[in-house]
Amino acid sequence: MNFKQYLPHIYAVVAFLIITLGYFGASLSGKELLQSDVIQFRGTNQEAEIYSEKGERILWTNSSFGGMPTFRSTEKNIFQQVHAFTKAVFPDSALLVFLGFVGFYILLVSFGVNPWLSFAGSAAYAFSTFTLISIEAGHINKVYDMVYMAPTLAGVFLAYRGKYWSGAAITAFFLGMEVYYGHIQINYYLLYMIVGVGIMELVKAFRSKDWPAFIKPSAFLLVAAVLAIGANVVRLWSTAELAPSTTRGASELTAKQHEGGGLDYDYAFAWSNGLIEPMTTLVPYFYGGSSHEGLSKNSETYKTLLKNQVPKPQADQLVSALPMYWGDQPFTAGPVYFGAIVIFLFVLGMISLKGPLKWWALTLVLLSFLLSMGKNLPLVSDFFFYYVPLYNKFRSVTMILAIAQLIMPFIGILAIQRWLDGTTDKATFDKALKWATLSVGGLCLMLVLGSFMMSFRAPKDAGLGLPEWLISAIREDRAGMLRGDAFRSLILVVLSAAGLWALSVKKLKFQYAMVGLCVLMTFDLVGVGLRYLNGEDFKDVKGYEKQVFAATAVDAEINKDTDPNFRVLNVAANTFNDGVTSFHHKSIGGYSAIKLGRYQELIEGQISQNNQAVLDMLNTKYVIFPDQQSRQPRLQQNPGALGHAWFVPMIKMVANADEEMAALGGDFNARQTALVDQRFAGLVTENYKFDPASTIKLKEYSPMKMVYESNSASEAFGVFSEIYYQPGWTATIDGQQVEHIRTNYVLRGMMIPAGKHTIEFTFNPPSYAKGEPIGLICSLLIVLMIGFAIFKYFRSEPDHATVEAETV
Repeated sequence: MNFKQYLPHIYAVVAFLIITLGYFGASLSGKELLQSDVIQFRGTNQEAEIYSEKGERILWTNSSFGGMPTFRSTEKNIFQQVHAFTKAVFPDSALLVFLGFVGFYILLVSFGVNPWLSFAGSAAYAFSTFTLISIEAGHINKVYDMVYMAPTLAGVFLAYRGKYWSGAAITAFFLGMEVYYGHIQINYYLLYMIVGVGIMELVKAFRSKDWPAFIKPSAFLLVAAVLAIGANVVRLWSTAELAPSTTRGASELTAKQHEGGGLDYDYAFAWSNGLIEPMTTLVPYFYGGSSHEGLSKNSETYKTLLKNQVPKPQADQLVSALPMYWGDQPFTAGPVYFGAIVIFLFVLGMISLKGPLKWWALTLVLLSFLLSMGKNLPLVSDFFFYYVPLYNKFRSVTMILAIAQLIMPFIGILAIQRWLDGTTDKATFDKALKWATLSVGGLCLMLVLGSFMMSFRAPKDAGLGLPEWLISAIREDRAGMLRGDAFRSLILVVLSAAGLWALSVKKLKFQYAMVGLCVLMTFDLVGVGLRYLNGEDFKDVKGYEKQVFAATAVDAEINKDTDPNFRVLNVAANTFNDGVTSFHHKSIGGYSAIKLGRYQELIEGQISQNNQAVLDMLNTKYVIFPDQQSRQPRLQQNPGALGHAWFVPMIKMVANADEEMAALGGDFNARQTALVDQRFAGLVTENYKFDPASTIKLKEYSPMKMVYESNSASEAFGVFSEIYYQPGWTATIDGQQVEHIRTNYVLRGMMIPAGKHTIEFTFNPPSYAKGEPIGLICSLLIVLMIGFAIFKYFRSEPDHATVEAETV
């Protein structure tokens, strides 16, 4: 084995590692990003952590939204072990950017791209603002899946070029990592790209009549996909179990039903790009940056504030975070910027490259841009929403730009490589260079000179409550920011084009041209990235969390109550977007993007309408509310809370969800009546003799197991103030399994025989019990596949196992 051939790649990875550690230097000193999503999740997950530390496997928590699944990955999985190892080496922020570089580098090298170009393209991909602002927001699993897209595609392409074992092994490993992190929306977009490759190869086989060239690699890849999915079967199976019951599933309420099921249309398309908003991929300040962009003291806004007698300290504070974004989205943490040079090189590639790969790339990039416009381009988006499988299960349609973020630098870098290796002739490349420079550079110049034609008015400007003179100044700064960034992009395009032209006419040595391109592309993306994620974002998170989760006097008072399972309603917080209350108590509210759909309907239809009867049946023992004078949280005990469980004198059958929801209003009394859907009619006795002295008491509690003791002189219907969810919860009476049903829209109920009985609820979803052995076997097979692929690689000494140029 010739070790020297690997040295350039090692140097490239080490060089980027140094850049990454420099960028995230603050994280090395023990500081962390203040990621709101992560902090809220820690609060939501506190109960599960407490019981996990006792050695229990926790898959359910009662700390949020009355009770909901909190599925976790099994440790009998190769990808869980890889994740644990990488987490031990780097903090998440640095690790994600580094993995983005390495994954994209693998894709480029698999296509025979030299290390210089691979470094330039991979650095640009890793530092895309889409990645950085997602990291800053705490969308960690989303970014993990984004960075594993490129190496997964590398494996697919390798398999179709005859590298069956190495292609399948790479695909199995990286696709397995994709599925492990479980951001299904990003997985879905990766599927678009893989299906596109499959169609491209199928057409090629049809034209050449060489069917084995399509069937054999497809079979290898199918096995790889089955193993990757099989190793993660617990996660996928549990997601499949949960999804229909969440807000992403179909509702039974007539008013919430719509064609195709899935999410509500307005909710799904709330974050939609404007028709020209994808221009931010070329000019980051095209739409003003973020919804809380900082301005300098040289800005027109700052000068105007001082002119209007605003005190300097107040002016300093105001310009530190202003609503500079003026696009169609409700708000944004920053623009999606791919890099001016990346866009320029992509256009160059579209002109110079030939073959099916070019059309695969163009189709997917256009689709990505068009679908990102969501409600602003209904002609395209509505078709996908109503007719394309699974599309209506996802929100934030701008996320599909992850496809373009990957393909554009890939094609741009590949275009230069194909010119360097002679696949693209000099005349074709020079022509492409000229037209790419004129088109992209000309567009930037038009924005510099013609920005006065744009309004720079945001839909929300009128509702900011700011004086018109200040709004006018903000608009002037928006215009200035666009001109400045357009000029910046123009300079970067001209410099990169000049370097390639100088290399083409042999006025610049290859090494100098490549160094220049690496420096320019890194400078471009890092420069913009630092606007939205930099050292100032890193704080003493542990100290901050200690402060955020510090128990208040109200919390301390509630915690004196030794009752294990009452609930708390905190209206002093953002009740249904708050994980802090869940840190201390079992909350009526919470923080989750996958809350149970019926509970969300209960929030909208009853809880938000202050229906006291519903709060009582949810055993809401305490209410935290803000004192109008002191603004401090105050505590009020609810004497009407019904406790953990109770017998009811009467069952009222309802025909459907509409009737059940309506019956919860008005004079509903959960102590006297249980509402039961007629589908459960065979599991209840409607007319029974009620014993007023009957009791049900909670005797043992953990999130996964609740034990009750009942005592009644006659058979009766018992209501349990626990959230109904299936599949997963099983019930026994004196050790014998019995059926339990849904009652009062979200709670559990069952017929309980006369006498003294022990009733036990246990959560044991089939996805875990049956899925773990499958996951373990598939994990072992992936390890064997990787080992055999490595053995074959070194035994045959392949020349870098690259994809041939003819694919382009």
